Amino acid sequence: MKPDRSLRHRPHDRAHDRAHSTRLIVGLVIAAIGSILLAGNLGLIDGRYVLRHFWPVALIIIGALMIAHRESVQGRRWGWVWLVIGVWILANRLDLFHITLWQLFFPMMLLGVGGVLVWRALGSGQADVGKGPESSEFVRSFTLMSHTELRPISRPFRGGDLSAVMGGIDLDLTGSAMEGDRAVVEVFAFWGGIEIHVPPDWAVTSEVATLMAGFADKRRPSSVVPTRTLVIRGFVVMSGIDIKN
Repeated sequence: MKPDRSLRHRPHDRAHDRAHSTRLIVGLVIAAIGSILLAGNLGLIDGRYVLRHFWPVALIIIGALMIAHRESVQGRRWGWVWLVIGVWILANRLDLFHITLWQLFFPMMLLGVGGVLVWRALGSGQADVGKGPESSEFVRSFTLMSHTELRPISRPFRGGDLSAVMGGIDLDLTGSAMEGDRAVVEVFAFWGGIEIHVPPDWAVTSEVATLMAGFADKRRPSSVVPTRTLVIRGFVVMSGIDIKN
């Protein structure tokens, strides 16, 4: 009798594999540090010199193992982040170049944030064209060092485009009716936060990419069966997105 292949990758098996990989990463890093310290105490190497110059190798190992073992896209993305940071710091420690990571990262982050805002501004004029009748509502908001509260209830909701830079947006959809079975809210936040309240019969799907940020689904459990789907899509930098009901 052939084994059932559908049971090979059950959720608790994947969770066990992730926990095993995490223990493997932590164990290898701790063992490597212990080996360096022991060799230094025995006079075989200069342990302080090795740790001072080669500690970024630990970040490289962590990033490589995350890329190799994590199944989620976000896990692989963070693996590449740690790998690039480790390689950059190691090259700087070895005097291959004299530009620190912060000197490169901060201007590039500002360029990226500015580029995203320009791209969203140029595309926002056509974002809601042809997606619904004039009787429906497409919510658009941009806040800069301020706070905005939105509560669209007059017309059926068909989507939104929210951008918060050093500010906050509170979108209350609890009294809204969705135009169809699915709506998309595009979000972008930089040093800010966006809070979205949804009705109990809406399911929420996250397609948000985060960088030093968070996406939290804080909805209370409900016995209502979801009949509509709200998709949250976008990019968040050093900010937070909260979903509540």
